[in-house]
Amino acid sequence: MKDFELYVPTKVIFGKKALKQIPCELPKLGKKVLWVYGKSSIKKTGLYERLKAILSQAKIEFIELGGVKSNPPLLKVLEGIELARKHEVDFILAVGGGSVIDTAKAIACGYYYKGNIWDFFEKKAYPEKALPIAVVLTISGTGSELNEVSVIVHDTKKIKRSLRSPLLFPKVSFLDPTLTFTVSPEYTAYGAVDAFSHVFEFFVNRKYKKDNLVEDLMVSIMKNIMKWSKIAVKEPTNYEARANLMWASSLALCGILKAGIGAYRFPIHAIEHTLSGGYDIPHGLGLAILMQAWIKRYKNDNIIRKFFAKVFDLSIKKDISDKGVELFENWLKELKVPMSLKEIGVPEEDIDVLVDKAFEIFELYGVEKEYPKERIREILETAYF
Repeated sequence: MKDFELYVPTKVIFGKKALKQIPCELPKLGKKVLWVYGKSSIKKTGLYERLKAILSQAKIEFIELGGVKSNPPLLKVLEGIELARKHEVDFILAVGGGSVIDTAKAIACGYYYKGNIWDFFEKKAYPEKALPIAVVLTISGTGSELNEVSVIVHDTKKIKRSLRSPLLFPKVSFLDPTLTFTVSPEYTAYGAVDAFSHVFEFFVNRKYKKDNLVEDLMVSIMKNIMKWSKIAVKEPTNYEARANLMWASSLALCGILKAGIGAYRFPIHAIEHTLSGGYDIPHGLGLAILMQAWIKRYKNDNIIRKFFAKVFDLSIKKDISDKGVELFENWLKELKVPMSLKEIGVPEEDIDVLVDKAFEIFELYGVEKEYPKERIREILETAYF
C-alpha cells in the first residue's frame, strides 16, 4: 500500500433513533441555524413538522431556505449566502440528499468570502473559513454527508463543477434509514448507482493496482450495493436494505477507499458533469450510462478484468470480458435504469459540445494529456447507443 493521510472528522449518529440525538448535538453548534431543504418531500412525509418541533425543543432559532433542486444551482447558493448573512446564523442544517448538502456546503464557505463564490469552483480561490454544517440525510447516494465535497451547477454557463475543502466536512450527520423509505424506486436506483460509481472509479482509475486491504473493502462495498439496491427497489420499506445502502453510500466517498491506493482519477464523473449540468438529468442516471460505456470500451483491460473477477466471482484465468459486461448490464436492467444517451433524449449532434465541456474540466485539473478529446469522444459515442 502507498503512504496516506486520512481525515474524517464527522460524527455519525446512525439508526432509527438518530433524530432523538438532535437536541443534544445541535446546540453545540450555535443558537441560530439556516435550515436548508429541498422542494416538498419533507413536508409530505411529515419530517418537516417533526424537525420543527425538535428545533423548538432544542431552543434553536431557524431561518428556512427551501426549494433546493437536483443538480443544485448557483443562484440558490447565492440566495442562501445572502439569507445567512442577513440573519447572522451560527451554523447550517442540511435536510435532504446530496444536492441539499452540497448547497449547504457552498453557502457555508461563501458566508465568509467577499469575492465571487464561483471562484472556489474554478480553483481561483480556496475557502479559509466556513460555517459549521449538520446533516439529516433523506436519500442515499452521493456520500456528501461524510465528505468534504460540494458540486454545484452554474445556472447561465450550464456547467457543473466541484469544490473540495476539509472545512466542508459536516460536524455531525444523522443517518436514519427509515427516512429513505419514501424514496421512489427510480431515485433509489440512481442513488445506488452513484454510490457504486464512486467505488468503481477508485478501483479502476488508481495508480496502485496490487491486491490490498482497501481493494477488498471496495469489492465488498460494490457487492453490497448491488445486492441491497435490488431489494430496496422492490421492497422500499426493507430496513436492512435501506440501512446497508445508506452506510455503503457514506463509506464509498468518505476517504477510506482512497487510503493507500496512490494517485487516482474520476474521469467518468468529470464527463458526467457535462450531462447533468447541461441537461439536468439525475447524476446517477448519467453515471450508469457512462460506467456501462467505460466497461464496454475497456472490457479487456487488466483492471476491468480484475473488477469482473472480484465483483462477479469470475475466474481471471478465463475469457470473462463479455460475461462481465453482461452481468453489470443485468444489474442496471434489474434496477430499470436507462442504458444509453439516445434513450434519455440527448441529441447525437451534441456530442461535440459535450467533448469540449468535459475537456475543459480535465484542463482545470491538469490531466488533459491523460484524457484527450479523442478518448472522451470514444466514451460518449459508446454511451450513445
